[in-house]
Amino acid sequence: MGGFKRLCMVVYVLASLFALGALALTWYGPWTAGASALLTIDAYSMALLACMAVSVFGLVVLLARALVVRKVRTVEVASVDGGTISVTRDAIAAQAAHIVEADGTCRADRVTVDAKPRGSVRVRVRVLPRETVDVVLKGAELHEELVGGLSAVCGDTVESVSLEFVEPESVTLAQAGEATGPAPEDEASPAVPEPSDATSEITVSMGGTRDAEREA
Repeated sequence: MGGFKRLCMVVYVLASLFALGALALTWYGPWTAGASALLTIDAYSMALLACMAVSVFGLVVLLARALVVRKVRTVEVASVDGGTISVTRDAIAAQAAHIVEADGTCRADRVTVDAKPRGSVRVRVRVLPRETVDVVLKGAELHEELVGGLSAVCGDTVESVSLEFVEPESVTLAQAGEATGPAPEDEASPAVPEPSDATSEITVSMGGTRDAEREA
C-alpha cells in the first residue's frame, strides 16, 4: 500500500469514528443532553458534517471497488496478427521462484505478483537463504537475474522487481584461532593458543517471520 492510499485510509477511519461517536452520544449514555447541545455550535456541526461526508464518500468508493474491480489472473504481454498472447500470474510467480532457487543457495519463500490486464507487472519475492549470505551482493545478483528471466516471460511489461531477505535456515559461524610462539621466559615450553586471539563472526539475518505459503 502506497503512502497516499494509507493516508486516505487513515483519514477515512478517523472521520468515520468521529461521526459515529458523535451521533451515538446523542442517543445513548449519560451524555446525550451535552452531546445534543454541541450540535448547536456551528463549528462542531460543520466538522461533524464534513466527517460524515468523508465517511459516505469512502463507503461509496469501497462499494464501487467491490463491484467493479476484478482480480487479474492473466497478463497480456503481446499482440500477434490480431490476437493476443497472455501469461497467467501463476506462471510469472513460478518463473520467479525457479530463478531464485536455480543455484540452490536460496529458496523463494513467497512470490507476489501484482498486475493489470494490459499494464505493468510488479513482482515481490521473499527470499529465504539456506545459510547466511551477503545480502547486498546476492540481492543485486538475484535482481539482475529476475529482471532478465521475467522479461523473457512478460516482455516489457515488467515494471519493478522487489526482493525481501528473511531469516536464513542456518546462521554461518566462522571461527579462527591463532597460536602464539614460545614464551620468552622458557623457550622449551609448548606453544599455547591464547583464547583472546580467537575470533568469531555471526551474521544476523535481516528479520522477518517465515511464511511457508507461496502466493501468486
